[in-house]
Amino acid sequence: MDTGYLSFLLGQPNVTPHSLLSMFFLGLMRITPIVAFAPFLGGKLPGSVKIGLSVAITLIMLPNIVFTSHEVLAFNPTFVGYAMKEIFIGVILAVLCTIPFYIANMSGTLIDFMRGSQSLMVNDPLVQTQVSSIGLLYNYVLIVIFFEINGPAIFLNGVFDSYQILPADGLFSRAFFYANNPIWKLIMEIATKTLSISIQLAAPSLIAVLMTEVFLGIANRLAPQVQIAFLGMSIKSLVGLALLYAAWFYILKEMAKQSLDWITFINKVIYFFRA
Repeated sequence: MDTGYLSFLLGQPNVTPHSLLSMFFLGLMRITPIVAFAPFLGGKLPGSVKIGLSVAITLIMLPNIVFTSHEVLAFNPTFVGYAMKEIFIGVILAVLCTIPFYIANMSGTLIDFMRGSQSLMVNDPLVQTQVSSIGLLYNYVLIVIFFEINGPAIFLNGVFDSYQILPADGLFSRAFFYANNPIWKLIMEIATKTLSISIQLAAPSLIAVLMTEVFLGIANRLAPQVQIAFLGMSIKSLVGLALLYAAWFYILKEMAKQSLDWITFINKVIYFFRA
């Protein structure tokens, strides 16, 4: 590490080598859960790579951690309380930044279920779960879009700003745990947002498959001797894919819009961390 970097940090008021090391570890505890779970930072990278990336991001944010801290930190029982708080914040942010990719998986799985191909499941190394083929496609496309809109930088900038809202040596206010705190209302909205966004991304194929079901039902009434059940699966699959292809441009635009909206939502949650 550059000695100028260390000299600059140690030259700040009330910063000693022990307190600087304490602040580094506290920063690492907020960053590590995010790196461990965020798909856009490498879902299944080796543990050593994730640790190295966590350390690198923490070193970048360390000056901000130092400037926003108000007391001399040391390895004592108080440090344990701060560490638990930092891990709690890191886990919340990690879960929130992972949800959009689960939404993409859910949307693709919903399309495959309606097409009748839900039995075709593959392993997604990014979220480390079994997903459908279209769910996997949606997930990879979302990651590309996320980088295209500079999502990782915007998200990490929000994490950077979170130290000004709740410093490493700060604690939650009592109002944070009250039932009427707006943060709990925002978190309760996640279930509604997850379902609505999943349906929006799958809507073209869902509508096409449902209309096909109606027409096949009418055809079965008109010609009961025809084995509609055998024809239906291939027809539904073809129509669902055709509408997915036709609406692909609009789906990509919706993914980009929802990604930006979700980052804004995460920043709102970070704001209510205020001590």
